[in-house]
This record gives sequence, structure tokens and C-alpha cells, in this order.
Amino acid sequence: MSEDLRDIPALDAFLNAALRENVLTGARIGENGLAIPTGRGKLLVPLAGQARFRLRFRPGLRLAGRPCPVAEGLALLAHPFGQVFAARVGDSAMAIRRAPWRAADDDPALWNFQQAETAMRYGHPCHPNPRSRDEMNAQDARRYAPEFGTGFALTWLAVPREAVAAPAGALVRLARLARADGAPEPADSRHIRLPVHPWQAVAQADRIAAAGARILGEGQGEWRATASMRTLHGWHADVMLKMSLSLRLTNSTRVLHPREIRRGADLAALLDGPVGQDLRARFPQMHILREAHHAALRNGAGLIPETLVSLRDNPFRDPRRSGPVMLGSLCEPVPGGGSALVRLIGAGDARGWFRRFLRIAILPLLELRATHGLLFGAHQQNMMIGLDADRAPVSVWLRDCQGTGRLADFHDRLAQHCPDLGRDAGNVVTAELGDALLTYYVVVNGVLHLLSTMALDGLAHEDDLLRDWRDFLAVARRESQGQRVLYDKLLDGEGLPCKGNFETSRRGVNEADGDGGGQLASFLTLPNPLSTPERHRA
Repeated sequence: MSEDLRDIPALDAFLNAALRENVLTGARIGENGLAIPTGRGKLLVPLAGQARFRLRFRPGLRLAGRPCPVAEGLALLAHPFGQVFAARVGDSAMAIRRAPWRAADDDPALWNFQQAETAMRYGHPCHPNPRSRDEMNAQDARRYAPEFGTGFALTWLAVPREAVAAPAGALVRLARLARADGAPEPADSRHIRLPVHPWQAVAQADRIAAAGARILGEGQGEWRATASMRTLHGWHADVMLKMSLSLRLTNSTRVLHPREIRRGADLAALLDGPVGQDLRARFPQMHILREAHHAALRNGAGLIPETLVSLRDNPFRDPRRSGPVMLGSLCEPVPGGGSALVRLIGAGDARGWFRRFLRIAILPLLELRATHGLLFGAHQQNMMIGLDADRAPVSVWLRDCQGTGRLADFHDRLAQHCPDLGRDAGNVVTAELGDALLTYYVVVNGVLHLLSTMALDGLAHEDDLLRDWRDFLAVARRESQGQRVLYDKLLDGEGLPCKGNFETSRRGVNEADGDGGGQLASFLTLPNPLSTPERHRA
């Protein structure tokens, strides 16, 4: 495959983010493609496909009338936005170029959990630097980044009990994990074995030693990164490990914070009570991977965030079983070709698949908000779809409990089932803010991206899919057992709140800082295709 074709995913993601936020002054779509004025003349980028909320591009760029490599065009577009930003764009593009090529005939219905996680090679589809990794070199990326699918061992520490911050339940699970992973035995039986990501063990060696911990060595189990580099999965373990990494990936420094840990524990408590019972009764197809326990080193000032590890449920223990499949992996196209959905659905009923997806995966999320005020940031990398024998959606798996929020109006009702709910968690928000975040993550990042992918792949007409989306929302609003305000916004509101990844990245905002309100600093509003004159075409 040519370098130009390898660079297309980076250009796609950059241009879709830039066009969404209208930062390319004078850019126009014409018969020959996207024309962008630059200081070196007009840059013409040929189109491979066009949908309402997404474009696809192809090689064959021309700058001031001459052929222009994709990498040169991308660098030219990034340069005006600052040196640091341009460096991140270039770093991301190089990482995308180095990603292993995925076979175009690879059948997603046969992917096991790890294969589905590593099938997403290029990262966020609407981001100027979806694979930028500050502080990590190419050699480490080949060892630890998800797209390479490389297996590696955990690093284990021996820590005096007084230097470990962990609830009793976490200590029990850690001991079981250490045995399953074949962790080295500490010389002093009173020490606790604590896992750390091998990259972090090197990056934070001084802090680890200062806390009184000693490196025991590697475990015997094989681990791989999930689509989120800092979350590790091993077939032999009953937990996945979400770990702190002291590096910036795209918009965030990936160091866990105590407030995130608290969110996972709060949600686990709610799921163990009447709220969870109601959800399981109404939506048995929905599975939430809990993150009830954590552990970290601590010193006189408290726990050390750089050593935090969250223990996530791991029901995926058999490599011979297929699925579930991450939505982002299904929607990512092969450069110059279609997405995995083409191979999954083929000549089948794409609209039927989409309608089934809405009932199985989206309805529970909207009703969680309507009836319990719970908000899941279930974007396309946090949502996994289980498939039945006919390759259609049959279940949904949600993860990243630390990204959940709750509406203030529901707090007192929920607090009856969880003492001290939300204390120091920073995730209680107003309905206006909560609905904006949910709309972006679930609707824009999930539903509309899936819809656009299907249209660009030629699986169904975009207007037909929008009609199915509108009909689904109308029925869900009518039958809802809770508040209908979000349904009203999605059906009748003129705009859809959307995060501005381009501006967030350009400004160097660390999204991990602060509460949910901070994320709205770079939000914009997209036209709602269900409430604009265009809807009458559908």
C-alpha cells in the first residue's frame, strides 16, 4: 500500500474535525473535491464520499496545481495552528502510517474480544490528532499500543501494607489476580503484590521507590491493550486493569484521579441495589462492566494517582468465543475501501440491522437518563455489540464507569440506595449539561457516525436511516417510563451539542481535569437533521 493511502485516515480525521468546527477559512466543496486556500496556494483534496456529518477523502491531492503528497498537505494545514499542535498532528499521522494493515476480508463476526479491540487501527474518526502520544516513542508504541496487538507481561511490585491504598475487597481480588498471573512471590509475606503497567514502572520508577515499593519482576500471564491503551486484558484474569499512564493521549493526560475511582464504586453500588434490579428487568440485553475496586501506592499526602489501578470486570475469558465487537471497530473503514460493516452486513438488511441496534444499544441509554438520571459516556469506543447467529445486534456491553454522570434532579432518589453518593466524584450535573454530554457521546459520536458510515459504504440511503432514527425516537418518547425532555430535544430541537476536538486539541486542554462542565468549553452546535427542512426529504 502506498504512503499516500496509508496517510488517508489521518487526513480524514483532521479534515472532518476542522470542517465540523469551521476553522479552515474559505474551504469549499466543489465538483473536484474540497478546495482549501493556503499560504502556498489552493490545496485540492479529492472526495471519496459525502454524508451530512462526515466526508471521506482519497489520494491525489494537488497544491497550486501540482501533485501533493497527503503527508505534505496535512502538515501544511496543521502549521498555522501552532508548533505544538502541528507536532501532535504529525506524530499522530506517523503513528497511523505505522499501524498494521488490516485484511479487507477479515470477518468481524468471528473476532474475539481482543481482536475486536485491536481492529480499530486509526483512533477517533473526527479528531486532528487521534493517535498522538506525547512522551511515548515508536518502539514503546509497537509494544503497548492496541493497534499492534502485542502481548506483554505485567510488572509486579512488593509493597508494605501501610503503603497501599485499597479497600478490603480490592485486596482480595488483587491476591487472586497475582496467583492467576504467576506474579513473583515477595520475600516478606506481609507485603502486598500490586500490578503496574510496565511503561509506567519505568516512567515512575523514582516515585514508586519513594513510596517504599520494590519491583518484584514480571508476571507470567500475557496481556494486551484494549482500544484504550491504558486498559489491559488477559484471557487468564477475572479483571481487566485500567491503569494510570503518565502520558498525553489525544486530549487527555491518562493519569487516573480519585474522583474517577469514586464514580466507579458509586455505580457498582447502584447496580447492586434496586436500580440495578430495575435495569436488568427492563433491559436484560444490556451489560455494564463494573469498576468497584481500586488500589494505589500512598504516601503522607494520600494515594499516588500515578500508581492507581482500577479493577474492571472481565467476562471475556475464552479466546475461542466471538465478540462482543466495539462499535468503533465496526465503523472504521479500510483506507480506500469500506468499513467492517460491509463485511458484517453484506447484501443483508442494513436498515433492519440499524433499527435493531437502536433498540438493543441506544434505547437503554436514553431510558437510563429518563428514569434514573444516569448518564453513560457510551461513545463508539465504550460500546460493544454482541451479535447473534444472523450477525445482528443481540446485546450491548458498556464500559468506563468512571465516565458516568448523574442528573442533579435525581440525586436524592439515587442516594437512598448509595450512602454518600457522589461525594468528591464531581459528576453531578444539571439536565442541560447532562443532556449535552449524552447527546454528543451517544447520538453524535455513536448513532450519527454509524448512520453516516452505513451511508458512505452504500449499505443504505442516508435519508432512509434518518427516517428510521426519527421513528425510533418517536416510539421511545411515547413509551418512555420517565422524563421525555431529552427525546423532545433530539426530535424537535434545532441543534445537537457536539464536542470540538479540533479546538480542544489546539488549545491543549486536558479533558481529565475538572468535572463534566469543563468539557463544554470547546462544544459547538450541529444542525439537527430531524428538525431542519432537510428532514422532509426523508
